[in-house]
Amino acid sequence: MRKRIGYAKLGRSMPLRLENCGSLGGDTEMVPTLKLLAERHPDVDFVLIGRNSGEHRADVGLPDNVVNPWTSWAPEVRRRINERGLNYQNLTIEDHLKLRDLLDAVTGDTIADLDGIVMWLGQHGTTNSPLLSIKDRSKLTKPYDWANLYGSYLLRGINRWRDADPIAREEVLLNADARNYVKYRDGKWPWRHPVLAQYNQWNNVKHERGGDPNHEAFKRFATDEDLKVAENMGWIEHGNVWTAKSRSIYARLEVSSLVPGTPFGDTVKFSDDFNRPYNFGVVVNETRRQVNPAKARVNVLKKWVLPLDPDFVYGHWSADSIGVLGRRIDPIPIAEYPRLLHRVRATITLPASGSGWATAKPWEAFAAGVVCFFHPDYDDQNHVLGDAPAELRDFLRVRTPQELQRHLATATRDEETWRWVVNLQRAHFERAVEELRYLKLIEERLGL
Repeated sequence: MRKRIGYAKLGRSMPLRLENCGSLGGDTEMVPTLKLLAERHPDVDFVLIGRNSGEHRADVGLPDNVVNPWTSWAPEVRRRINERGLNYQNLTIEDHLKLRDLLDAVTGDTIADLDGIVMWLGQHGTTNSPLLSIKDRSKLTKPYDWANLYGSYLLRGINRWRDADPIAREEVLLNADARNYVKYRDGKWPWRHPVLAQYNQWNNVKHERGGDPNHEAFKRFATDEDLKVAENMGWIEHGNVWTAKSRSIYARLEVSSLVPGTPFGDTVKFSDDFNRPYNFGVVVNETRRQVNPAKARVNVLKKWVLPLDPDFVYGHWSADSIGVLGRRIDPIPIAEYPRLLHRVRATITLPASGSGWATAKPWEAFAAGVVCFFHPDYDDQNHVLGDAPAELRDFLRVRTPQELQRHLATATRDEETWRWVVNLQRAHFERAVEELRYLKLIEERLGL
C-alpha cells in the first residue's frame, strides 16, 4: 500500500508557480523541496494539505505522485463560508468556532489518514482557533481571521493524527524564517525531534491539551529518556496546558530553493565573466526595526553600504527608513533577480530580522558568480562558511566597514582575485547542493 505524506505551509497559501512568489521572499523553498521529494520517491503520494494557489500538478510541472485536494477543497470551503455568512472581516469568537469546524469537516479525515506530515512554519499566532485562555479558563481567545483560515485546520488535523500514537507520529517541521519559530499553543503534543531550520536555538512553547490532561502520556514524555524532552516539561492548570521547549537545528535549509532542476535553481546560472556593468550592489528588504540598533538593517545599510556608493540598492523599505537613508529604494520582481546577479561583481549579505540566521542570499551569489561579503553579525553561528576553505572565509567575512572597502576594491579591480573568489564560492555551493543535508534529514524522519 502506497504511503501518503501530507505537505503544507502554516499560515499562508503556497504559490505553486515561481512567478507568483512575492519579492519579499519566503515562498521559493516549498515547491522545490516538494518536487525533489516526489521525484526521489515515486512510490509515495505527496498530498498538498496546505492551502495553495490551486493549480493541477501537471500545469505547474509537478510529478504525478503529487496530489492537490485543494482543487476541490477550495471551492467547497468558499461555498460553506458563504452559506454560513462567514465572509466578513474581524469574525466574532462564535463565528471563529463555526469557521474552525467548517475547515475541519472538509480537511480533517484526509489529514488523519496520512502516514507522515511535512509542514513549513509560516506566519502564525499563539492561538489560531479559539482556545481556552490560560489566565481565565472560562474564556476563549479570539484569533486573527487569517490564522484560522490558514492555520487552525492544519494544527487541529495534526493533533487528531498524532492522537493515534503521539510517539510514533510526529510532523516534520521546517523553518526558513527567523520570525517563524514555533509560537502556537494549538499543538497538543510536544516534539521529540527538532525543527529543521537555518539556526540552532531553543524556544519556550505551550501545548493546549483541550481538556485532555492525559497524565500518563505526560509522564511518558517527562520521564522517558528516549524522548529527550524530560528536562523541559511542566504543566499548568492541573495538566490542561503543558509547557516544553522547541529545539531548532541548522539543516542547511537555505539551499533548498537553489537546487538544479527546481524552478528557481535553474534560473541561477554560474558565470566567471569579469566584464559586468556594475561593481557593487545589494538587494535587501527592510526587516524588523525593533531590534538592536547596531543590527537594524537601516543602520547597517547607512554605515556599511551607502558610503561605498553602490551601483544599485533594491528592496522593500518603509518611507521612514528611506527618509533616514536619503536614497530612493524600489523593490525588484523575483524573476528579475537572477539576471541582476549576472550584472554585478560583488555584494554583501546583512543580518536578517535583527537575527544571526543563515539565509539563501549568499548561496544565490555563490551560484551566480558574485563575490558575497558577510557582515560580522550575519550568520553569527558561522554555518554558511563553516565548512568552506579557510582562505575564502577570511576574505568574505569582513569585520569593519573599512575592511569591506579594502576587500571590495581588491575584488572589483583585480580580475584574477575576483575569479579566484567566485570559483571557490561556486565549488562550495556545489558541495552544499550535492549534500542535500536538509532533504536527507526529512527523508530520515519520514522513513523514506
